[in-house]
Amino acid sequence: MRRLTCASLAGACLLLAATTGARAAGTGGPSDAQLVAGHRPAAGTTEAELWYGMSQAEKELRTSPLLVRDPELNAYVRDVLCKVSGDYCGDLRLYLLDVPVFNASMAPNGVTIVFTGALLRMRNEAELAYVLAHEFAHYKARHSLQSWEKTKRTTAFLSTFSLFTLGLDGGLSGSLAYMMGLGGLASHSRDKEREADAIGFQAAAAAGYDPQAVVAMWQRVLEEEQADPRYKKGTGAFASHPKTQERIEDNRQAAAAVSQGHTGWQLGQERHQQQQDRFLAHWLEQEIGRRKYDVSLEVIGEVDEGIDAGDRAITTFYLAEAHRRRDRAGDRAAALDLYRQSIALPGAPAAAWREYGLAEYSLGNRDAARQSLQRYLALAPNAEDAPYINQYIHQTETES
Repeated sequence: MRRLTCASLAGACLLLAATTGARAAGTGGPSDAQLVAGHRPAAGTTEAELWYGMSQAEKELRTSPLLVRDPELNAYVRDVLCKVSGDYCGDLRLYLLDVPVFNASMAPNGVTIVFTGALLRMRNEAELAYVLAHEFAHYKARHSLQSWEKTKRTTAFLSTFSLFTLGLDGGLSGSLAYMMGLGGLASHSRDKEREADAIGFQAAAAAGYDPQAVVAMWQRVLEEEQADPRYKKGTGAFASHPKTQERIEDNRQAAAAVSQGHTGWQLGQERHQQQQDRFLAHWLEQEIGRRKYDVSLEVIGEVDEGIDAGDRAITTFYLAEAHRRRDRAGDRAAALDLYRQSIALPGAPAAAWREYGLAEYSLGNRDAARQSLQRYLALAPNAEDAPYINQYIHQTETES
């Protein structure tokens, strides 16, 4: 496949830059110059001060219980990161965090953080590439340094940082929250987000990734936002970003421009799915563990639409769980139907048989309950709740 250059992307680059706005004016100092590969800050500078703070936070990050150490998943994400960052790859250090939120960040010293909640929501490698390229653009354009110079001596930064870390919903604290706040979303204005969109689009498209993927991804982000009761209040992790609909339109126009006369774009759906399959049940369990069931129903429904048929029993089960735990009018009936669908599919989780059995028991259907609960114990003979489930089975036998 032909690797695109900025020259071959000129039309789309100019279009996206025009539609997202010009770069915010700099201060005239060194922070206005883009980083070059291999850069290290001069001693005694504000940049060195910021890098030092990041390096101290990184020490905590290396030992965080949230850190995902799986070699295969790390190698996959790092490979995509290197494709969009090119010569800068050696300056970047990747950390995957087991946090069920759609977020990624790149600190000014090259620390790159990706939440597993983002990996759950992505349907293909191209979507991951555009997210990583966006964060790389912040790093390359030195946005964190510019924001730090502007706000470090004001109360505005403290309030912005506090609001951001509260919006993470990931239980982050201490140095890790400090790094995510300073190096990530909290310190970037909407103009800088627009600039990062433009630079990141160029980098990912130049690496050959299908630009239509970023449009589809932002459309799903919008649908997830709209499912959140906080949406109309303008709060949450993306509140400081350009409006999602604006980003959809900007990227749609840029994608249309760069796609003219070009074929052979890379999606990488199978490669991404291979990694997602390995962690799907765990990531979905974490998602509903946020107890934001309106959002989770939207997220899991979107995941269900994009996965292989072999994983549908898992997503169907977690859709049922989200309904059961939300427990509004109609949710119990919806959950029962989804449990029934899940156990009818190959690869149904053992827990689907348990929950279906308990639901049938609550409805007085003792035979169906007993058969389902026995199936659960056959699939999970060492389950911690086995004594509890055996009591239910005994009751179905005595009550029949």
